[in-house]
Amino acid sequence: RYGMVLYKDTKDAYITKVIPLTDTLLAFQKQLFEVTADGGGDSPEDLQAALDDAMNKIKWRKNGVRLAFIITDAPPHLDYKQPYTYVSALKDAKRKGIKLFTIGTGGLPIDGEYVLRQISQYTYANYVFLTYGEKGESDGGAPGSVSHHTGENFQTDKLEAIIIRKVKEELHNYLGKPLSGGDEYLEATKIETEENKITLDKLFTRAISQLQDYSSIKIPQNTPAAILPIMCSKEALKVNAEYFSANLMYAFSLNQTFRAIERKNLQKLIEEQKLQLTGFIDISKAVEVGKIMGAEMMIASELFEQEDCFELYVKLLNVKTAEVLSVTKTKIDKSLGL
Repeated sequence: RYGMVLYKDTKDAYITKVIPLTDTLLAFQKQLFEVTADGGGDSPEDLQAALDDAMNKIKWRKNGVRLAFIITDAPPHLDYKQPYTYVSALKDAKRKGIKLFTIGTGGLPIDGEYVLRQISQYTYANYVFLTYGEKGESDGGAPGSVSHHTGENFQTDKLEAIIIRKVKEELHNYLGKPLSGGDEYLEATKIETEENKITLDKLFTRAISQLQDYSSIKIPQNTPAAILPIMCSKEALKVNAEYFSANLMYAFSLNQTFRAIERKNLQKLIEEQKLQLTGFIDISKAVEVGKIMGAEMMIASELFEQEDCFELYVKLLNVKTAEVLSVTKTKIDKSLGL
């Protein structure tokens, strides 16, 4: 289930606003899309009131994984003499089994970072901070750094990828199955009440989105990108490779981050570069095709057949460096093919 507690300060339009937990993702998304950031800049904000609501007004289940993410660029007001403080909240959270992950953004000052680190550490969670390319020593508290750290004693990744990873870790730990870095994949199964095309559209839309989320570099909006037809390891897979290619290209064309580059004579270009569509991806030749097309990114895929399903590996390539930025593994029910 998903919910939110929005918070500002005493002189703003509201101090806190509670969005109750719901198991309907679309309902939560609708509330989330209406959230705007305003009334800031005067630092600090009333985090303690928000924590009070999060612990006492949100109806948490007694069983299951309970996680919260505190996102702020301002330190908390600790001068309001509130009976319920952040210390009260973290003790309640620990008692209820709620992990409070904290995320410092913008120019969070050092006193704000100190409180966030306390909260996450006490509830067995983590403090996450945005970086702006800084390296070496950092005193934190500046627009270019929101963490006080020594050297490069931290790992970096895209924020959404970190959050997804933390949620997955907690779910796997709850189930007694530690998360392995190599076992993640998307799976599409046949649904009798749904057309195959709709199922495949959902799969490939998520696959392309995951390529973005797990990319080792940030992908700017409107990045020119091209997609190759799916390659296959066996001649017998060619028909399904072409079928899945059409679905993948359709999902790609709808993506809001990439600007799809199309070329009518792509097949001729592939032949000129001696890039075979049967066999494994030759990354150096694939990116050469991308350079000729004027693309900065390429999506190249390989299709394999297993006993009970098709396996499709979708790769995001950096045309300039020939680097594989991310890989999405998918498993496709054979009844979704031709």
